Amino acid sequence: MAAFLGLACAVLAGCSSGDAGNKERDAAASTGADGGAAGIDGDDGLGDPLSLLTARIRRLANAEYNASVKRLLATGQSPASESSFPPDFRQEGFTVNDAQRIDAVVVESLANAAEALVGEARDNGTLARLAPCDGGAPPQGCAETFIKTFGPKVYRRPLVTDETAALLNLYDVGADGAAYTDGVAHVLRGLLQSAGFLYLTELGSGPTPSDQAITLTPYEIASSISYLVTSAPPDDELVAKAETGELAKPDERENQARRLLRQDPLAMDNVVRMVREWLGIDQIDTTAKDSLVFPDFETQKPKMVAESRDFVKAVAFQGTGTVSELLGANWTVNSGPLGLYSPAGDGPLPGTTRVKDRVGILNQAAFLARYATAVDSHPVFRGVALARRVACIHIDSPDSFSNLVVVPPAPDPTMTTRERFNVHSKDPICQLCHTTIDPFGFAFEHFDGMGAFRTQENGKTVDSTVTVTEVKEFNGPYADSNQLATVLSKSETVRACFATFMFRAAVGKSTSLIQPNLDAFLNAWRSNKAAAQGSIIETLIAYVRLPAFTQRGPE
Repeated sequence: MAAFLGLACAVLAGCSSGDAGNKERDAAASTGADGGAAGIDGDDGLGDPLSLLTARIRRLANAEYNASVKRLLATGQSPASESSFPPDFRQEGFTVNDAQRIDAVVVESLANAAEALVGEARDNGTLARLAPCDGGAPPQGCAETFIKTFGPKVYRRPLVTDETAALLNLYDVGADGAAYTDGVAHVLRGLLQSAGFLYLTELGSGPTPSDQAITLTPYEIASSISYLVTSAPPDDELVAKAETGELAKPDERENQARRLLRQDPLAMDNVVRMVREWLGIDQIDTTAKDSLVFPDFETQKPKMVAESRDFVKAVAFQGTGTVSELLGANWTVNSGPLGLYSPAGDGPLPGTTRVKDRVGILNQAAFLARYATAVDSHPVFRGVALARRVACIHIDSPDSFSNLVVVPPAPDPTMTTRERFNVHSKDPICQLCHTTIDPFGFAFEHFDGMGAFRTQENGKTVDSTVTVTEVKEFNGPYADSNQLATVLSKSETVRACFATFMFRAAVGKSTSLIQPNLDAFLNAWRSNKAAAQGSIIETLIAYVRLPAFTQRGPE
């Protein structure tokens, strides 16, 4: 299988061999159906191409691979789940980025996934539907039709002559001494392991002077919209818009993004993924606890995972759709670990319940258990997560201080967690960061390491009262994290922080590499009233409309 993948990637790299093939591909990519050049009518460029995101090729993240094969093959499988594929490399918590690579382990995983998907497609009739060959039709002609109709869906652009020829060669190898279905199955196996499928391009249609911006091809724009919104290839309507050059216009990009957000179930899943990765709560899926300390954690964890997904989906697509509701809601979904909570009757949406002891997603079990240890709560983990991810407050890593060795407070059954962690406030070096971290973290102390409410710890009363003094907008006394979350939910700073993280998630680059792009985006975001009020969907729309969405700078 690994040897086959090497052959497939070499033959089906999505790049034509020879100048003629390259010119043919450039022409197919850069013109619409009417043969006219696809410009960026209606868009004003950002001026300096060096302020744009750089041209690049990036590998699909695991979630994108799963969504892509679902779109292409209507499969129920998720082959790139972390139990089958190696975990994605993350940048600032996000899995979509240009640092993903293919190594020997990934090669084997891709080969196994392709084999399983092709087997399923043969068994359930999908392959016969995609590649029919009835009556006396010549098999190779049927295979060529399949390649010319399905291949562009996989590559997300038209095929050129030598790519079609290479795929027909794969068909001949697979059908040699076998049946037609064996040949087209071999083609499908190759397509699913090809670089043309596994990599997204943002390169434009050809060489561009280094002092000029690169305009993405219509098909690259279609893929950028589709992968931003659904993590999957463009559907037929989006491709049709690409072929007419309409996606060069910000209004049409917005129309298509809104259509997908309304109609495509994959869009809901994708928005949920982005929000969960923003807060880091997607990693609750793989969080473990000491069974002697938290014997109920493993039975409660599936409900924590479900709540972290279903709550975001309910807020984004049924509720107000705002960061304010995410952080300040007094209700949760019925799929959550309600046994850990204090229910207070039906919630405002179908399938929801009001709760008395917690406010918003930061006080739900997924966040609380994720930012804790295997045996207890961890105010530093919680405080740093809130500061960095919710308020965009820079917190230095201890590694940035020379000769600083961080020693966690020793367990002490006679003290509360807060009492043990108060040691940081007494260290002159630690104080530099912990005057900000500790008030945020200690506010959560009425929740234990798996997110259950508590009033006592080690026979002592838990103290969750804090006073924030280092962050002007949030300065003041708070009884607990619920009161703090309520204030955060109304904060303009928090809304802008959320927008910053969503832009980071959308472009798939580290924040330190995108500052000029981020500044331009935030200006556009603020001009969109609904986005500036914290709308999750409108924040994505603000990026889709950005002139820089269709442009790249030199590498």
